[in-house]
Amino acid sequence: MFAPVATPLTTGLLAAVSRSFYLSLRVLPKAVRAPLSLGYLLARAADTIADVPARPAAERLALLKAFDHAVQGGADESFFAKAAAFSQCVDHPGERTLLQRLPECWSALQACPAQEAALIRTVLQRIVRGQSLDLERFSDAGRPAALPDAAALDEYTWLVAGCVGEFWTDICLLHLPHCASLPRDEMVKLGTRYGQGLQLLNILRDQPKDMAAGRCYLPAGEIRAAGIHDLSWPAADWKPWNAVRRPWLKEARARLVSGRDYVRALKSVRLRFAAVLPLLIGEATLDLLEKQPGDQPPQSAKISRPQVKRLLLRALWQSLSRG
Repeated sequence: MFAPVATPLTTGLLAAVSRSFYLSLRVLPKAVRAPLSLGYLLARAADTIADVPARPAAERLALLKAFDHAVQGGADESFFAKAAAFSQCVDHPGERTLLQRLPECWSALQACPAQEAALIRTVLQRIVRGQSLDLERFSDAGRPAALPDAAALDEYTWLVAGCVGEFWTDICLLHLPHCASLPRDEMVKLGTRYGQGLQLLNILRDQPKDMAAGRCYLPAGEIRAAGIHDLSWPAADWKPWNAVRRPWLKEARARLVSGRDYVRALKSVRLRFAAVLPLLIGEATLDLLEKQPGDQPPQSAKISRPQVKRLLLRALWQSLSRG
């Protein structure tokens, strides 16, 4: 029932750049699989450009600007040559190949119907904006920095992930207008919160790595209120940091609940499966984070491949019933 339909662009490439998200994309209804897969590949390409520590922030910002210009209709051979040259600095083999195959992605984008292409361009413009803000806030100066407040964190999670919930909803409603039992505005609200919850989870999971690189996505005001005045990592005292993290773990959990409401409203088994699998993986990861001792340093959390296989079966079972 869930056999994927391969395309020349996505064969192998999606699997090469994503371990878990590929599992959702490959089972989507045929009508929405191509535009959602293309949107994911282009977003992953932008993320790769933004996240290569071997290159200066100014260089990555310039290439992101060129990427955005190309997405909005200004692609030329010079951009593709720059992206291919930049790919030599990318360690991940799948992401390196993705940057080298960007001309194929652009050909696919140009072949999209006008409404599809407009939705893809809009979501990519927002994602690139969030990634650019990230590079501007966390420069190469070497000094640890934090986001100024909760509003900045909310803006960031919306730009890089929340807007994807809106994009998915609009693509699905474009091709499958009766795919949801709730109106479009309610689905967008739930999908946005769901996307932000997944991104917030990523922030909490990756905090040790980000802090070591001088990036802190938790609000500076809350950090100071907890008595933390030094952002250097590792910290001398972990209890204040875990006190700051705890409310955001609860917030991530609350936003994932919106993901469950989003899934329940979907009528298609394939759509429910695609939407519930990241939710189950996210909840399992959040469980690991919540179980970590409060008086010890936060650790990154990653579920194992056997766990992913068990969650695949759970996702299939849950997707067969809207309850």
